[in-house]
Amino acid sequence: MAPTPTPHARLEKALTEWGNGVLRGEIPTKWEKFADVVILPQNAFVEDEWKPDDSMWQTIADSLNVQRIARMGEVEGEYRKSGVELLLGDDDWVVRREHGIDYGYNFTQCMWSAGNVTERGRIANSNHEGERILDLYAGIGYYTLPFLSEGARGPNGERGQGRSAEHVVACEWNPTAVKALRWTLEANEVRNRCTIIEGDNRNQRFEAEFDRVNLGLLPSSEDGYEIALQALKSEGGVLHIHGLASGGEEEKWAEELAQKLVKMGSFSCSVEHIERVKWYAPHQRHIVVDIRASPVSC
Repeated sequence: MAPTPTPHARLEKALTEWGNGVLRGEIPTKWEKFADVVILPQNAFVEDEWKPDDSMWQTIADSLNVQRIARMGEVEGEYRKSGVELLLGDDDWVVRREHGIDYGYNFTQCMWSAGNVTERGRIANSNHEGERILDLYAGIGYYTLPFLSEGARGPNGERGQGRSAEHVVACEWNPTAVKALRWTLEANEVRNRCTIIEGDNRNQRFEAEFDRVNLGLLPSSEDGYEIALQALKSEGGVLHIHGLASGGEEEKWAEELAQKLVKMGSFSCSVEHIERVKWYAPHQRHIVVDIRASPVSC
């Protein structure tokens, strides 16, 4: 029995036939595929030799068994627009399922980081029972929904390991992301346990009522440090702070962060955990530091 051709081999064969026996240029070795969409790398099929047209995009779609094709672009603007370019298809709305959660969003307008899957899973499978949580940079609900979930369900629908929060306040200033967040909350039947605050969180005043604050903005969420500290209950709580640290210096970055937070508020701050999420750039790692903020003893 002949081995099943790989997706790369199918793509190469299809494009060679499309080019009348000639492969006009290099083809990508990897891409992201989900639902009925494939997102190609930013440099895919940009050489002059390709001269892409609708027939070429359809050939690629058929060979990879998708309906829509897009190409990566640069993340841009204050709203962190994804920069993805739609090459085949008329609609950029997609639903992705992860850890038992359905996320809906416009993939040419809102970011999605597949590399953050472990952090979303860590949240979904943790115990947040009875907690009030503030998510300062909610986006489409990347972390808001895991806080409201009970982790990935078992094969027969068994309850997951996680325990959901009592309520999450989600802050987001991108109207397109807010629309997606509302859809996702409704689709997962947790809308009544989330309050959305639309606009710049720096213009909001939060009561000191939260057990936990999530600061999931890269490359830095430093603008939210003071807001987060002021939003914690008087008895303290936990901050989940995302940031970029040089490889091998994650512990140093985390300790310096804790010291900075001590100088900003009335809490004693210590590093509880460092989660190494993914490489963000050469020699630079995306990490999440769990900071335990406790009242300063007299």
